[in-house]
Amino acid sequence: MSDSIPSTSSVTPSSSVSPQFTKYKACFYDLLTWKNLYFSGGAFAGTLVALYLFKYVNVVKLLFNFAYIALGTAIAVEFAGRTIKGGPGFVSSFRGSGNYFVISKEVVDPLFNEFTVLVNFLLIEFQQIVFVENFNLTVFAFVVSYFTYILVHYVSLWSLTVFGVIVSFSAPPIYIKFQKEIDAQVAVATKIVDEKTGELKVLANEYFGKSAGIAKGYVNEALDKVGYKRNLPPVPVVEPTATEPAPKTVPVAAE
Repeated sequence: MSDSIPSTSSVTPSSSVSPQFTKYKACFYDLLTWKNLYFSGGAFAGTLVALYLFKYVNVVKLLFNFAYIALGTAIAVEFAGRTIKGGPGFVSSFRGSGNYFVISKEVVDPLFNEFTVLVNFLLIEFQQIVFVENFNLTVFAFVVSYFTYILVHYVSLWSLTVFGVIVSFSAPPIYIKFQKEIDAQVAVATKIVDEKTGELKVLANEYFGKSAGIAKGYVNEALDKVGYKRNLPPVPVVEPTATEPAPKTVPVAAE
């Protein structure tokens, strides 16, 4: 892929609909809406099988098991070859010309570029949800996050993942088939929520207004008790003047 990959710091909302990302939008849309029955069915079944293997199969143990069996077999075949031929065994002479198997750069670069485009696409979609560029999508993500947070206390994460995969592949076609009915119910629910929100806002304003008045009365009463005069200039305090001591009287003797 020869097109340059835009960096995440320079991506603008307009670039999120560039051809580099449009193909992934179309791919995920076709995948989850079952446009191609075999492709969607294979992806759905493959995801569930991968989840079950991840839960019930010890992949790391299988890798080491395969490794020691393969290496042990190679050692046995090599030893047998050296014993029979008296020189290099069958395994060590397999390469022949001495060239090792390598991955070509022409194969890796397109795959890495595609992976980078996919990561940028997912990152942009996440940012659009966080910054509420699509209000309905952000509300949906909030609802899913909230209920997942509640359910994770009672259901294992693996079970939630399996349930999420099933919903992801089943909800879009159901919505497309019953879009008018679902949109009508969503509109009714939105109207009810707006009405309830308006009522709660009015009640909250009344409640906070009354609370503020009661709090102000308590504050004024407390200020009155400490002798603070509200809305009056402070009375200047007259400092007592120092008085000179009276002269001592000397008693006069009687003649």
